[in-house]
Amino acid sequence: MAQLNRRVTRRKRTGRTPFAVLISAILALSTALTAAFVFFIIDDLSRPHVDKLSFMADKLFGEALEVTPVQETAETMQAFQKGESSQTENVQTEHVKAETLVAKTKPADDSYFDDAVFIGDSISVGLRVYGVLPTQNVIAEQNVNIMNLVNDTPVYRTSGAEKKTVFQAIDEKMPNPGKIYILIGANGVPGLSNEAHIGYYGQFLDRLKKTYPNAMIYVESLTPISQDSEYIRDTFNTEKLNDFNERLYQLAQEKGVYYLNVQEALKDDSGYLISDYDAGDGMHLKSNGHKAMYQYYLTHAVQPDGYIDKIV
Repeated sequence: MAQLNRRVTRRKRTGRTPFAVLISAILALSTALTAAFVFFIIDDLSRPHVDKLSFMADKLFGEALEVTPVQETAETMQAFQKGESSQTENVQTEHVKAETLVAKTKPADDSYFDDAVFIGDSISVGLRVYGVLPTQNVIAEQNVNIMNLVNDTPVYRTSGAEKKTVFQAIDEKMPNPGKIYILIGANGVPGLSNEAHIGYYGQFLDRLKKTYPNAMIYVESLTPISQDSEYIRDTFNTEKLNDFNERLYQLAQEKGVYYLNVQEALKDDSGYLISDYDAGDGMHLKSNGHKAMYQYYLTHAVQPDGYIDKIV
């Protein structure tokens, strides 16, 4: 009888409520993240100056961050190049010996830069960041000045943890360059007189010519700044930049190298940086400014024999 009166106790089932709540929370979080991501993409693509973000990352983090190049779509780049080349497609040209100041020429092919190396500072960094030129062709870093190049200061990052001097960087990226483009000086103008600055620039050119006697060397004018640039001060202004560029042109004549007046592709009628090219600080460029520079390079190209197809 005792056995008959024994109560049978069953184990209480674990409720499903906590598990259902967890699943619901995960689904809600996933939905929210997906919606946020979609919104970010739509907002990012619709923003007119979205390309500025990649440059600002490079500007802010400098040596600590290697920014992945921002690649334009093939259609955009082709349309841009087609629009530029169509303007010179039917013009007359004259095959003449190139002078120090390279005149406007019939556009060269993109392959013209296959053996070219571009040496510079933060302005040239944009050529790499925006994918205007392949990383392999660009040797550029922030805060680089002519003294760094003359004194063999390791300032350029190429591979590995250690920085390289400019000549080490060239030997690693382009051991036998056919063309060398130099855009340097903005970081030296504030602290040096233009006379002293050009003197150091001449020393660098002498060594460059001796090291790479078969390379065509292009020195580029410093790019313009805006009228209200945040970099303007007594020792850094449009007047001093223009004087530096005039002296640089004279130096190019003396050293027998080519001079590219690239500033003319970037300045307005008043001599200041075109506002639509301004990345926001009055000196650095957005991607369209760098593409304008690239087109200037293409349409001011000296052939290996020293001649150009000059537009007349």
